[in-house]
Amino acid sequence: MGTVTHRTQIYLNSEQHAFLRLLSEREQISMAEAVRQLIDEKLPKEKDYDKNPLFSIGKKAVSMGRKDGSAAHDKYIYRGKGK
Repeated sequence: MGTVTHRTQIYLNSEQHAFLRLLSEREQISMAEAVRQLIDEKLPKEKDYDKNPLFSIGKKAVSMGRKDGSAAHDKYIYRGKGK
């Protein structure tokens, strides 16, 4: 089974259209293929996620000294007060 594609209509100004037309003629590809290639260049790659420090959070285990912290968190947060 092939890749699912979606038909899309876009509006370009004269400068954008001329650029796309020249690019597609130079590369001998359709204007649609030129648009797809330009979009693919901007899509984040898997390696881009490795560089983002946000995605490194949680890679290293952290110990707070309590082995039952997730099960007894209320006891530690509220110091035994409550129900």
